[in-house]
Order: sequence, then structure tokens, then C-alpha cells
Amino acid sequence: MIGLEALSLQGLPVDELLLTRETEDQLADLAGNAMSTTVVGASIMAALLLGKKLLKSGPGESSDNMEVDEPQAKIGEITGEDQLEVKPLDLGTMAEHSLPSLLARADRSARLCDCEGRTGMTSRDIRKCQDCGTTTCVKCGGRPEHNCEAMDFSTSPRISPTQFADELKAALPMCVNIQGVDDAYLAKLRDSSKATILDKDWEPWMAAVLAASKSELRFAALKRQEVWVATYESPMALLELVLHPKRAEWALFGKPEPSVPANSFIRKLLAMPVARLVCREGLLDGSWEFALPQATVFDIEIKGVGELVPSWEARLGLQGGEYKERKVYSQLEVSVPEDKKTLLDRDVTGVYTYLPQCGTANSSLHKKLDDDPSLPDLFFFIDPTRCGEAKEDPFVFSLSKRRYEFGETRLVICTLDPKWRQNDKEGSQTIKCHVPCVWTLAVEVKLQVCMILDFFFVD
Repeated sequence: MIGLEALSLQGLPVDELLLTRETEDQLADLAGNAMSTTVVGASIMAALLLGKKLLKSGPGESSDNMEVDEPQAKIGEITGEDQLEVKPLDLGTMAEHSLPSLLARADRSARLCDCEGRTGMTSRDIRKCQDCGTTTCVKCGGRPEHNCEAMDFSTSPRISPTQFADELKAALPMCVNIQGVDDAYLAKLRDSSKATILDKDWEPWMAAVLAASKSELRFAALKRQEVWVATYESPMALLELVLHPKRAEWALFGKPEPSVPANSFIRKLLAMPVARLVCREGLLDGSWEFALPQATVFDIEIKGVGELVPSWEARLGLQGGEYKERKVYSQLEVSVPEDKKTLLDRDVTGVYTYLPQCGTANSSLHKKLDDDPSLPDLFFFIDPTRCGEAKEDPFVFSLSKRRYEFGETRLVICTLDPKWRQNDKEGSQTIKCHVPCVWTLAVEVKLQVCMILDFFFVD
């Protein structure tokens, strides 16, 4: 079948298309491999018209009706009911797995290149950046360049993602809920934290948290990315279990009411998690923390250290006077006042090295040096807004540098004033730092497995 015939069979008006230099393969690709409803409908109508004489008339037109066997059971009755046995379905059943072993197996089955998708495993060699940890296959890599070395799986072979997905499902409960949350307890957390929260921010946030905690969260899906993520959902909440190689963490998100406007403050507030649980000995072991909606602003200092290197504008070859010879520091030293460190989810004080070959917006990626090896890596880079102006894009401190899909929100530790950019100024610079929330420990809150017994019939 030639390309024009494939287009015609899809119901496309080939006599009205301007086709000039397209090859037969390109025309076939344009037609696609799906059947359009117009074509299927026309085929069904043609079949009915041609086979009309083979169809028998229904009641009222002819007595020559189709012979159908009489039903053995009346509607609403079940035959052979005495041969069935009633058994309970326990949604709380969990296979025992040690947390370190589960995280190690999650790391060995994670996606190492975009071409692998959700369940695939490429047969090509995998390379890993020694600076930022990004992995790609030899075909998909190249831009950005990175500092890559081939990965050796001889001592620790990769695990099939399908196999690990079955193991993870067996280790997870199918239904959970949050116990110990009510309006009095949230008010207690607010008072104990001494946070200054406006009522207009507190009331919608508290309502969303209460609605999320009162609903049963049912297992929804597993998502394989650079790390594995298990999702639980209810009409008013979303719960995610992120299996980072160095930490497993539950994150609870509240859902706004459908009637809430798209650009409302509460939607932006609920884009961040309202609570989290960092796992200790097991998947359900740990203490909950709530993210009270108090935004805090304070000053930090950034000092350029190391040698001066060409900026991303200069490396792009921009010939403008302000860009051609522009330089930035190869390292940045960040200092946070001692009395403000408790406001941060993680201390960002330290030296960050510039990684211009590792991508991100404006080649702005920095990685913290000499960090605690037991914690996930800490990065500093520009996080672009989806639809805003470039001048509104701020530098952020975050544990994740990957590109996020639509609907996802990057979890940041803190955000700098959007006016700050890398430069070659000597000495320390004082920059405004914005913290989106205050994390408060909630020892009385528990993640409870729902022991639902749903009866059904089995042979």
C-alpha cells in the first residue's frame, strides 16, 4: 500500500493536501497506524448494507426469530452458590523486606536513560556523570556533555523493573490513612511552633489537611523514574512514597476543591507537601512533620571563591559587550546565620562547585562539596518558572535537579531573590533568602494500615 492510499483509508482528503517532496514512508507516517472513527464507521455501515439480507427481522416484523436457549437461572440468581466459599480480602498484608535491601534493589532497577521508559531496559552501554550523577545510554547522551564514565554492572547486575515492581507491591499496604490529626492538634502545632501565620492562609490550609487526613488512601500506581515512586490517592489527598537510594520518604499532598480558581493562592500552597515522613527502620516507621504555611525571609551571604571561568553567555559565543568577556566564579561559598539555620529543612551552608557541562537552565548547576555522604546530594541552580518572565526565575537549593513534567512541583529548601545572578564581584554579597514553610514535628501522628476485610466468593 502506498502512502496516498494509507492517507485515503484514514479518511483524509488527499486531493486537498499539498503534497510535494514527501517520501512514501513519510506519507505512511503521516497517516499513522490507528483506525479513524470515520473509516471504521463507514466500514461498519458498508458491511451492514451488504449483509442486510442475512439479518433476521426482529419481533413485530416477522415470526422468524432467532432461536435462543432458555436461561438456566433467573436474573439476580447465581447458580452453584453452594459450591462457593466466603473468604476475607486483607488489604493490609505486607511482605517483609528490610528497608536498606529494598532501597538497594530500587536503585538497581531504576531508569538510567529516558529511552528505557517505564519498564524497558536498554542493551546499550550506560554512562554516569562523575560530577552530578546523571546517567544516559551511549546513544542518548551527548548534550549536555557531562563528565561521563561507563558503568560496570558486573558486581551488581541490574534488576528487571517488572520483577522489582512485583516485589514492591508485595511490600506495600494497599490502603493506608493518617491517624491523630484534627483541628485541635493542628492548632497545637501552630502554637508550639510560634509561627506567625495569617488566618487567611491558615484556614484553607488546615481545611485541606483535615480533608486529606480523614480519607482512606488507596494504592494507585508505581512510577519508575530516576527513582521509584509509589502513589496513593483519595478524592482529597495524594500520598507519594519516594525511594531515593539514600532515603525513603512519604509526602502527603492536599487537593484543593475543584471549584477553587486555577490561579488561587491555595492551589499554589497545596502544590507543596503538607506533611512528610522520613522512613527509619521500615516503610511505616518514622515521625511525621507538618509544613506549616509560614513564609520566612532572611539574609544569607554568597561569596565567589576559586578561579574565574567564562559564563554561559560567553561560552555560547554571544558577541555583545556585556557578554563576550563575562566571567563567573568556579565555586561559591554560602553562609547562613546560625540563628536562621533551624528555619531550613537542611543546612545549605558550604562551598558549591560550578558544573557548566551538566546542563540545567543557563548552565547554572552547582553541587555542594564535602557533604554528608549519607544524605542525598544538594544542588544550587536556576529553577525556571513555567510561564513567567526570565527575570522572575530564581536560584534554588534542592535535592532534585531533574526536569519536571507538567503537574509536578519541585521541592525546594529555599529560594533566592530572583534579581541575583552569578557574577564576578569580589567579596561577600548579601542576598534575600525565601523559605516557603516551617517544618514542625508531629509525634502523635501515625501512618496506619487499613485492615479492610472485603468479602468475596472463591472456588
